[in-house]
Amino acid sequence: MKKLLAGAIAVSLGACASTPGTTSTNDPYEDFNRTMFGFNAAVDKTVIEPVADGYTAVTPQWGRDRVSDFFQNLAEPLTFVNELLQGNGTGALQTGFRFTVNSTLGLAGLFDIAGYEGLPANKEDFGQTLAVWGVDSGPYLVLPFLGSTNPRDLLGFTVERAASPTNFARFSGNDEDDTVIKVGMAILNGVNTRSALDKQIESLRNQLEPYSALRDIHVRGRNAAIKNGQNDQTDNPELPDLPDF
Repeated sequence: MKKLLAGAIAVSLGACASTPGTTSTNDPYEDFNRTMFGFNAAVDKTVIEPVADGYTAVTPQWGRDRVSDFFQNLAEPLTFVNELLQGNGTGALQTGFRFTVNSTLGLAGLFDIAGYEGLPANKEDFGQTLAVWGVDSGPYLVLPFLGSTNPRDLLGFTVERAASPTNFARFSGNDEDDTVIKVGMAILNGVNTRSALDKQIESLRNQLEPYSALRDIHVRGRNAAIKNGQNDQTDNPELPDLPDF
């Protein structure tokens, strides 16, 4: 596993696998990836989906929306930093304004007041920043629990997790209690997201070749995110609109 990732990262940083800044469809580890895809699908079907269905049954849509808005607001500071790193001053200004408004008038982000007023959220991560800087993605990878990724995005994910504001937040005077709270928040965010994606995931399962479909969805989605919403002309309308989970 370590050798696989090291080799993939070397390919990525070597700038020889794809056009700089794009997300490659190159899949040299397909056998490994398909195994991980099957593992993730089994975990989702047997564990995550039943939990998400139970959560959906006891939590009204209004409550799920508040959870989504809260975690979206928590992600705004990292989006703000990445927009600055990408040289997107206009986007950073919009994100900074959204965070200020929603953290105050929106009751710590429980309500997307800025969105209601016509100022939609941006989503920029460090993987996108590396792409804007011209770093190649390297080959497509599927990892246990993490799902679809590539060496560039895996590096970006690692940096983002280390820099996440929740890592530095203090909810109590006890480190163990803080850890429990943070783990609980992560689980709530994951279950709420899985609940929101239920129809898209079911649509993916109904594809003739779910693995290839998810790979295409992921690559197209990442390229569109890097281009700030400009989808490739090769988009396949039959694939479900499935954002990163």
